[in-house]
Amino acid sequence: MNTELKSNIEVIVGTYEEFLLGFKLCFSPSSKTSYGLHPSFTYHGHTASVRSLASCAKYLASGSADETIRLFNMKTHQEVGKLIQHDGTVNCLEFLDSSHLISGSEDGTICVWTTSNWQCVKTLRGHKDGVISLSAHPTGKLLLSVAKDKTLRTWNLIKGRSAYVTNIKAVGEFVLWSPDGSRFLVSLKNRIDVYNLKTAGIVHSINFGRQASCASFVNDHVVVVGGKSNKLELHDITKKCVLQMFEAHKNRIKGLFCVRKFGTKQSNSLVLSTSSDGFIKVWKFESNKLDEQPSLLMEFDTTCRPTCLSVFYESPVRKSVTQPSLEDSSPNDVQQSPEIAVCA
Repeated sequence: MNTELKSNIEVIVGTYEEFLLGFKLCFSPSSKTSYGLHPSFTYHGHTASVRSLASCAKYLASGSADETIRLFNMKTHQEVGKLIQHDGTVNCLEFLDSSHLISGSEDGTICVWTTSNWQCVKTLRGHKDGVISLSAHPTGKLLLSVAKDKTLRTWNLIKGRSAYVTNIKAVGEFVLWSPDGSRFLVSLKNRIDVYNLKTAGIVHSINFGRQASCASFVNDHVVVVGGKSNKLELHDITKKCVLQMFEAHKNRIKGLFCVRKFGTKQSNSLVLSTSSDGFIKVWKFESNKLDEQPSLLMEFDTTCRPTCLSVFYESPVRKSVTQPSLEDSSPNDVQQSPEIAVCA
């Protein structure tokens, strides 16, 4: 008799081999520590490596070096379309609630797509080189982006235009808002700068010692970070300290995703990681023991070379999300950051 039950969590990885691989997280009700990943779908539609993934309440989007975005209905595991707008690798994707998809490309542009008919309703122009990472504020009113032009841009999604340009003097690896929207992270070379939204200034810098390529928040002030090493680190950005670091994989970390408020008491967090070693691992962090090494619930060998990771699950709906505007942006609308010298 099969006693395994499937959770509402589905893990998706993109690979260098052009595949999307989907797995359902399963567990046995007879054992609290018996977890596994069961393959749910395999897709080979891209003609180059997969570089980015994003999911919302219904859809999965994948971006590739083939300059396209593929769309999937995660309820049926069926492809529903292909978006062609960018003239370069699609490096980053993010859903704004379930109403819009935002994409950033090597061509320097950011596109805003409506999920109602998958039309590109806005193209944000301003970066002078490839966009590497973007992150939308929890309210949906602001968007941050970093690019190869060594700038951090703040976009006003209400008006659909650039608000601030900050010269960060290095190529950013990623940008990420905290869940409460009070702070954001910018990864530069071997450090991660923590910015305060109210002051627009750096309040803390994490000396990571190597390139940090991915991060995910465990709660509003604790973040797990991975990069060009086999270790994961937990940092408290409020107390400005390292909580712990531990060996997670045999090779560099390529993707992280945290499922917060997991379990019957919703007091724990699951962190899913993937690496160039081909493995997906699931870690359980207890909220009152974040300075202790997490439990490894399971690991799975994909036999591929993962490039990115996303998780599809039933999450709380974001409140007060503002619809992006269709107004045209103008170079005259760009302002300088009040705290940091800017090269517009």
